[in-house]
Amino acid sequence: MGLIESKVPVVSRSWVPGFFTSFRMERFPTLYGSLKTAVTADVLEAGFVYATAILAFSFLIILPGIRGRERWFCAVRIFLSIFIGASIMICNFGQEWEVADIHTKTQYKSGIAAEVEAAIGVKIGLRSVNITLKGLPENQINETIDYNERFSWNDPWQQRRFGFGPFSGEIQQEFRAAQYKGLPYPILWIAEYFTFDGEGIRWGRHYRQAGFYTHIMMWTAFPLWLLTNILFFMVVRYGGYFLCMTGGCMVLGNILYSTIRNANELIIPFEDANLVFHYGWSFWLTLFTGIISILLGVIVILMDWLYDSAIYSFFGIDVLKDYEEYYAEQEEVKPKSPRYTQPGDSSPKTKTPLVGGENDMEELPDYENPVRPSDVTMYRVATLIPKFRKKSTVGFAQKSRRIPRPAPRGGPSRPATAASANLQGENNYADNEIDDPELYENVDKHGGVKFDSGPDDGNVKIAV
Repeated sequence: MGLIESKVPVVSRSWVPGFFTSFRMERFPTLYGSLKTAVTADVLEAGFVYATAILAFSFLIILPGIRGRERWFCAVRIFLSIFIGASIMICNFGQEWEVADIHTKTQYKSGIAAEVEAAIGVKIGLRSVNITLKGLPENQINETIDYNERFSWNDPWQQRRFGFGPFSGEIQQEFRAAQYKGLPYPILWIAEYFTFDGEGIRWGRHYRQAGFYTHIMMWTAFPLWLLTNILFFMVVRYGGYFLCMTGGCMVLGNILYSTIRNANELIIPFEDANLVFHYGWSFWLTLFTGIISILLGVIVILMDWLYDSAIYSFFGIDVLKDYEEYYAEQEEVKPKSPRYTQPGDSSPKTKTPLVGGENDMEELPDYENPVRPSDVTMYRVATLIPKFRKKSTVGFAQKSRRIPRPAPRGGPSRPATAASANLQGENNYADNEIDDPELYENVDKHGGVKFDSGPDDGNVKIAV
C-alpha cells in the first residue's frame, strides 16, 4: 500500500488560534525584510545644537527678571559665552573640516553594467571620513540609490600594521568589511584613498595625525572656557587672560590641522568631474571663534587697566569687596632725617652711656628736636589698591608706629617744673610729671638734655 499525501495542512493540537491570528496559518509572527535607509543627519551634532538651544532659551526666559541696563549686559555675557562653548564642542565633533562634492555619471556595482547619475559628497572630520552617494533621481535600475557610510580612524589613534588584517588600522578593517558588504563602487573608491600608506600616498595617516592634535587643542580650549566663566565673577583681568588662552588654543588647532593634514592635495577623479577638497564650516567657525575670543580677551584686559569701573559694572562686580586699605608710616611716604643723634656726632643713632657704667647703653629720644604728634600719625595711602593688583610692597609697611616713650619717673611725685610743663603742653610726650627739679636742673627750655661729668666717679650723669 502506498502512502497517501494529504493536501490539508496539519495543525498541532498545542497551537490555539488567537485574536491576532486571523487568516494566518503560520505559527510565528510575520517577518518583514530589512528597510535600509541612509543616515540623514549627524545625531551627535544635532544633540549639541539642541542642548545649546535649550541652554540659551533657559537664560532668555530669566532675562526679564533683571532690571535696568544690567539686563543687556547679562544678555551679552551669556550669549557670547554660550556661543564660544557651543562652537568648541560642535567643531570638535563636527564632520565638516574638509568637504568636497560633485555630480557625475559613474558605475554602480559589480555585475551591473549600467551607469547611474549620482551626487557624491565627502566630509572629513577630526575622527572619520563620511561618504555620501545619492542617485539623481534616487530610483534607478530598479534600486534606491541612497548611501551614507562613515569610516573612522580614532579607535585607537594609531596607524598600526600595514594591510587589512585584524592587527591593521581601524579604517583598513572597515574598508575590508565594506567590500564584503558589497557597497557601491564610488564609496569604495573614495575610502580606498585613505587606506594607502606608502611613498607620498599617505592621506589616511596625515588626516589621522591632524585630527589627533587638533582635537587635543579643542579639548584644551573647553576647560579654559569653563575657567573663563568662573574667573569673570572673581577677577576680571584673569578672566580676560583665560579667554585669550581659549581663543589661542582654537587658532592653534586650525594651524596644526592645516599644516599636518597632508603634503599632497587629495584629488579623486571621476568620469565627469574631480573631487577637490576645501575647508568646511567647522574649520572656519573654529578660526572665527578663536580670533573673536582673543580680541574680546584683549579688550577686557585693557579696560581693566584703563576703565576698571566700567568693566566692573559690565560684569556686575562689587568693587568694594575686592579692595583693602593700606596704611604707611610718615617716613615711608615722605622720608625724613634721623631723629636720634649722639652729642657731637652726626650718626643716625644715639648711644649714650647710662649712670653706672660705660657698658650700659640705651637709645634715647632727641628732645632737642621735638617730634610733633602729627609726624608719627599713621598716613593712609592716597588710593585703594585691589587685592588682585598688589603692586610692590616696598614703602607700604603694614605696621604701626608709636609716639616716643616719655621720660621715666625719677622719684616721689613733685610739682612739675616749667620745663616739664612746656614739654607736656607743646609736645605731649608724656602724661607724667618730672620729679626732683634739683636733679633735672639741666633740662633746657626746649625739652632737651644737657650732659656733664660727675666729679666723683667720672661717670656721665644724664637727665631723662
